[in-house]
Amino acid sequence: MVKLQLFFNKENEVDISGLNIKSTVQDFFDAIDEFLTENPLPCDTCKQHCCKGRFKINMDSISAKKISKGKVERIIPKLFVDAGQNKLEVYFVAGNKKCRHLDGLARCLIYKERPASCRTYVCIPQSPCYKILDAAIVAEMHHAMRAEYLDAVIADPATPPGAIEPAKTLRQEIISNSIAYGYNNYSEILIKDCVRADLAHSNVSQEEVRLFYETIKNQ
Repeated sequence: MVKLQLFFNKENEVDISGLNIKSTVQDFFDAIDEFLTENPLPCDTCKQHCCKGRFKINMDSISAKKISKGKVERIIPKLFVDAGQNKLEVYFVAGNKKCRHLDGLARCLIYKERPASCRTYVCIPQSPCYKILDAAIVAEMHHAMRAEYLDAVIADPATPPGAIEPAKTLRQEIISNSIAYGYNNYSEILIKDCVRADLAHSNVSQEEVRLFYETIKNQ
């Protein structure tokens, strides 16, 4: 099987080759890591400060499990949660807070366990296909994290009794349309299952789904 790889296309955008229906999320992440090893980004001179509170960074379910060594409830208090009417967002970094996993030289201490948002973000032009995979995978992994967060809320003895049933209802709704919930490794999740026309949960349009499968067909 052809290996999934990233390359610069003729428009000088980061593009993808070797994509197929059996490609996994881990395949995509491995391709990104290999590409960045060969084409390192000038992060040390960049003024965007991605890890230092300039952007909100979504947490994802598998990263949470790896960082917490399977005890997601341990890191819940360290995350940034934005909950409200029909809204539940779980962030790894938010506000003006820098990531707590940076060392004194601003280097990532959890690089191998970092969330999908950190893995897929590259501050150089990206092809339409790369953007689709980025949006779909990050959204799906964050959607699964919502359920993981609710698992912790439901199991927490400190949660008010009146909040348990609403949490269970929302959790079931999330799980019913989640692809990634319950998995422990990115290699268990197929990219094609993340790329679905559901702007509420995958952040991908029907036209983008069509483009994704057209890309696979042409490779």
